[in-house]
Amino acid sequence: MITLVVVLLLAFGGLGLALAAPLSPRRSEVLAGATMALFALVALLSVVAFGERAVLFGSLEAGPLTALAALLLAAAGFFVAWGNLARSEELWGGPGEFFAFLVWGVLGGVLLVGARNLLLFFLGLELSAYATYVLAAYDRDRKESAEGAMKYLVLGALSSALLLYGFALVYAGTGSLEFEAIRAAFGKGAPLLALLGLLLSLVGLGFKLALVPFHAWVPDAYQGARPVAAAFLASAPKIAVGLGLAALFVRAFGPTEVVGKALLYLALLSFVFGNLWALAQSNLKRLLAYSTIAHMGYLALGLAVGGAFGYASAGFYLLAYLIAGGAAFFALEAAEAAGVPSTIEGWKGLFKRAPGLSVLAAIAFLSLAGVPGLAGFLAKLYVFAAAAQAGLYLALVLAVLTTVLGYYYYFRVLAAAFLEAPAEAGALSVNPSLLSLLFVLAGLTLFFGVWPAGAFSGIEEAFRVLLGL
Repeated sequence: MITLVVVLLLAFGGLGLALAAPLSPRRSEVLAGATMALFALVALLSVVAFGERAVLFGSLEAGPLTALAALLLAAAGFFVAWGNLARSEELWGGPGEFFAFLVWGVLGGVLLVGARNLLLFFLGLELSAYATYVLAAYDRDRKESAEGAMKYLVLGALSSALLLYGFALVYAGTGSLEFEAIRAAFGKGAPLLALLGLLLSLVGLGFKLALVPFHAWVPDAYQGARPVAAAFLASAPKIAVGLGLAALFVRAFGPTEVVGKALLYLALLSFVFGNLWALAQSNLKRLLAYSTIAHMGYLALGLAVGGAFGYASAGFYLLAYLIAGGAAFFALEAAEAAGVPSTIEGWKGLFKRAPGLSVLAAIAFLSLAGVPGLAGFLAKLYVFAAAAQAGLYLALVLAVLTTVLGYYYYFRVLAAAFLEAPAEAGALSVNPSLLSLLFVLAGLTLFFGVWPAGAFSGIEEAFRVLLGL
């Protein structure tokens, strides 16, 4: 089975990277190239695996949704490995370990989405989480990095405990860890104990997805991490948990109205308060952190709607955010590597000092804002259309209004870069590897903004198979 090959490649590939690190003469370049090649192979195999329909060892489903998760997660890992070439010599723990945890984080996400029982779901989630804990703290000599990672670790452990306790209640109420047996029990009438467990589990998953009010770790963790590591934190766990939530609801619990309403309220809180908090930020990492919370709110709105179109709109949103959100963090990485701090003040006049970087960064920020012609606009449009079809008109109005707030703080950054005078004279030397990565991501943003049909239909087909349609 191709899905099994993907899992084994990721498991042993990460191990090989960790063991080969001391043996490589030019560790950063060689290991980054090996990691990118591994993720490229995983992505290629994932495309082929879309046609699989099987359950491996009774626990892991090989199907379109698992293949979609592997493809998106491999893309996230590929971009981060590419972006890491800019300042990989600054990794105190060595690049081999950095890339190894990157690979294992992707592996955890694949296992989570493909899980057929609560045990594998939890193990996949924790493997992904442990990898992000390490990556967030990799720049340990900086106080902000250690502080943000510690807060992330402590609150992450708490959320994992809540999730595990919720799963225990589901087991107590249904008598099984297998998704099919749990769904059968809920089909006869949701047991109260299992329903309480499901709601408690949603709290733990809400933390991983950075939904309000379980978001407190996000600004400090993103600010403390290097931008290239923050790009992974902002994309890979969200892809895994976003797709994993849909799989969990469909395979294990079926259409549960209480959970749908709870997720809807979390979505409303997230895109309202996430956008409001982002307005007050002058540090660009914190601004992107709070905007991530808002974006996850829009994602959760699609998940709350459910159905093939609702889930597909959430899946396309993950794709658009992976590209544009990653590009925004990589732009910060490129600017920091050139000596520009990640603040609005530091970005003043950036266009006059680095016009190529500024234009590519602008495409990323405009896509995040939802400007027509870019992937971010269509991602929001799909989610809004799903909400309208479900009759969630109040949520739709709030989502549109808060999108306007996003325009303000994203354009505030661009106004500083393009309209303000630079604090220092002289052109910046931008890392060519990061510049080429930003060029590729900008091209993808434009491509999916103009021709989204192929990607959206593939994502929708994956969810239609999940729903048995």
